[in-house]
Amino acid sequence: MESAVRGDGQASVLIVDDEQSLTTVLAKVLGADGHKCRVASNGKDALALIEDTDFDVVVTDITMPEMTGIELLKLVKKRDREIQVIVITGHPDVDFAVEAIRSQVDDYLIKPFEMGQLRHAVYRALEHRALLSENRAYREHLEERVQKQAGQINQLFLDGLQALAAAIEARDRYTGGHLDRVSKYALATGTELGLDERAMWSLWLGSLFHDVGKLAIPDAILNKPGPLTEEEYEEMKRHPELGVEIIQRISFLLPAALAILHHQERWDGNGYPGGLKGERISIEGRILAVADAFDAMLTDRPYRKALTEGYALSELERCAGSQFDPGVVRAFMQAMDKGFPSRAPLSLGLGVPIAVPELALVAHAEVDPREAAE
Repeated sequence: MESAVRGDGQASVLIVDDEQSLTTVLAKVLGADGHKCRVASNGKDALALIEDTDFDVVVTDITMPEMTGIELLKLVKKRDREIQVIVITGHPDVDFAVEAIRSQVDDYLIKPFEMGQLRHAVYRALEHRALLSENRAYREHLEERVQKQAGQINQLFLDGLQALAAAIEARDRYTGGHLDRVSKYALATGTELGLDERAMWSLWLGSLFHDVGKLAIPDAILNKPGPLTEEEYEEMKRHPELGVEIIQRISFLLPAALAILHHQERWDGNGYPGGLKGERISIEGRILAVADAFDAMLTDRPYRKALTEGYALSELERCAGSQFDPGVVRAFMQAMDKGFPSRAPLSLGLGVPIAVPELALVAHAEVDPREAAE
């Protein structure tokens, strides 16, 4: 509720007492100070007025019909903690006073009191309400600034990741746009499989950096315009493990470790580097195996021209159950039928954002992905 306090210290005051003569006097006194006063003879009528009007201060007796002043105090504070409540009573009682304090009363006056005491109590209440309002506005503004800065940091983080991935891809002149396409296919497949946000984050990172290990492969092998020799192929097969060794030095890339390590494993156990079989291969690795193979078939390679989409799809179906996880192949086909829609793991306009600091905590876990796979 917004405060009705004006810059001149005047405010909206509700006076609640079953003695009409007293409410009339109090309203006249406070009205003379410029405050806009309303009166109610009991708590229920007061609550009805509060529903329609933004009051800054409520002055209430304790002993009243329908509802006690303490009950009214509790309900008012439950509705808006910034409304200032001043309790007045002609029957001072320690239990009442204690209960009022527990209920967050802002002031407590004992009848008979001087009008100057009430005026001063209202003045203090307005100062306190203004301070509360300023603090709330400051917190809201601070939270907004923090959220905005976090979004900017996240975007810079993403831009940096994508720039790094693009630099890696640029080394292989035959795979232009490969990472973007694999990321699109993989995220759409992960969406179809219902992966949670953490798995989607790992999958997205793995999509961007699954070939980071090729940085350690000699250019003569990487861009050889023809079939590789057995020795060269064995060297090329090292790139998943080399990739893990590289990202282990970069904490925020560690969630991609299993995807990088497993993307060349096969469902039947005849892949590399670990010869893992079935569900011992991470879901990220199984998804990347399909997405990476599909894009590779549609791309010109040093040793062959691009294949047709129809041929690539038939190969995925033929190899489901041997090279690829059949469930992942089905999900890939379903995602393809839908145009490869996907939800992003970060705030790219496609899904729910994940805070980078939270992910950093996961990234620092001292787990060797090669041991985790066993």
